[in-house]
Amino acid sequence: MTDDERRDLETHIKEHFRLSLAIQVKASYVLYGLGRAPRFQKSFVVRPERLIEDAFFWYFFGFMDLETMAYRAPVFLVPSHVVHKEAVHELRGGLIHYNFEASMNQSSRDRWRPYACEPAQIAGRVVKVLRSQPSRRLAAMHQSAMTLVAEPGTIVVGRPA
Repeated sequence: MTDDERRDLETHIKEHFRLSLAIQVKASYVLYGLGRAPRFQKSFVVRPERLIEDAFFWYFFGFMDLETMAYRAPVFLVPSHVVHKEAVHELRGGLIHYNFEASMNQSSRDRWRPYACEPAQIAGRVVKVLRSQPSRRLAAMHQSAMTLVAEPGTIVVGRPA
């Protein structure tokens, strides 16, 4: 797999290969906000035609502590449509410029708190997301399969449901 579709990693539940979650990783090794609660900030740019909003495309935002070489809590696992709607953004020069900014204070009540967790909890959250989405994935796969079947000369091979 390459990052040509804005995915840094893709994961699935063991032995369930058709149900996968693509994740775009946005990390920083700098925190902001001296004298108050530290803030994680990550800016990134996307061409509008490359913007992906899908139930199976999420962003991971995390502060990489260079002393411990590990992500420091909290980290944030956020659905793509939420990032695209809620993160500060503007269109400049034909590109969408995003700025994700979240408090690192565990008791914060900012807009990103529902997506915050300990780094060790990420795997559990991913599994929860995947298990909550099978009907959507099946519907999407069925729609894709029907589009393929409509093409002349197409033969569909698969396992029985």
